[in-house]
Amino acid sequence: MSKQLYSKFAPGLVDAQNKTDGAVETAKGGPSLAVIGCGYWGAKHIRVGHDIGARVSMAADMRSDRLEYVKSQYPSVAVSRDFDAILNNSSIDGVIIATPAVTHFELARAALEAGKHALVEKPLAMTSAHCRELIAIAEERKRVLMVGHTFEYHPAVGVMRQMVRSGSLGELYYIDSRRLNLGLYRPDANVLWDLAPHDLSIIFFLLEEVAQNIGAWGCAHVLPDVEDVVYAKLGFKSGPTAHVHVSWLDPVKVRQITVVGSDAMLVFDDVEPSEKVRVYQKRFRPRISGDSYADFQSAYHHGDVHIPAISSSEPLKLELIDFVNAIKTGGQPVANAAHGLRVVEALEAASECLRLNQEHRGNGTHHPAFLRRNASAGAAEIVVR
Repeated sequence: MSKQLYSKFAPGLVDAQNKTDGAVETAKGGPSLAVIGCGYWGAKHIRVGHDIGARVSMAADMRSDRLEYVKSQYPSVAVSRDFDAILNNSSIDGVIIATPAVTHFELARAALEAGKHALVEKPLAMTSAHCRELIAIAEERKRVLMVGHTFEYHPAVGVMRQMVRSGSLGELYYIDSRRLNLGLYRPDANVLWDLAPHDLSIIFFLLEEVAQNIGAWGCAHVLPDVEDVVYAKLGFKSGPTAHVHVSWLDPVKVRQITVVGSDAMLVFDDVEPSEKVRVYQKRFRPRISGDSYADFQSAYHHGDVHIPAISSSEPLKLELIDFVNAIKTGGQPVANAAHGLRVVEALEAASECLRLNQEHRGNGTHHPAFLRRNASAGAAEIVVR
């Protein structure tokens, strides 16, 4: 990612609000957009598009009630139950796909082949092979292909990334992520594919690298073969590990990421209404009084707690502004398709771990993990050990 693009969305480097205001101006009079899928996220995209002055011209959905809602709120948006009405409309430049995950690949491929730029909600597709196919089509057609990793535009995540990059946390030990709540159960995907894309996108964004090994285990408590609780562990070449816990079966809504370093620690709590990031000047270093670590004394440091100022800019607005600007300039968006691919690769590897753990459950002899064979070359091959 270029420094210029990053600085647009990373408070702590520049005044984010000023950058956002300037970016809003570039959205006005820009490309004509259409939204496919007018449910929770689709309706948000339409609302945000209007907020930033983008030209949201059309919306499509199979459900008449959703189209009636859009028409009642945004009379200027033409609605249709036919996706082809958007594909065949030469005035539409870009398509936002906010449909169930299993439909992402087919809809995105059709949009790209029709010459449209595409912003696809997470995950980009349900297989890494489909992600690569979409990337190839986008490159061939010279179209923008972007994934809806909204947290890559979250001002709080921008602050965290800058702290990691600056080394102010010291040597990075580990990242712990928890995304828990009661429901909502989905028949088309397990909790890993539903919730973990957010956490994986944040972890990869913070570390700027992909995992070298992945392990995962989980349980299906309510629906057969649909895991509603999953734990995953990721190891990285630079040293830190990351742990992801996602659940549809937890009594309290939790959206929390902890980053632990040798000099300081930070906690991002997205449920907090205002003070979302806290930096703790806490650390532990043993004092060796003899010839070995058996003769160490505890040396804990408890310092101040710092609450950095976080821009109130809405992440989805920054995401849509980036999509519009990428269409206008031909540049790469922050959450480009390669980011979508690396998350889907990790989801695939974790899913295979879940499958193998299910097969071997009870015998206590096999705990599968995945290794990336040629990560230095950016290869996607991950093998079981």
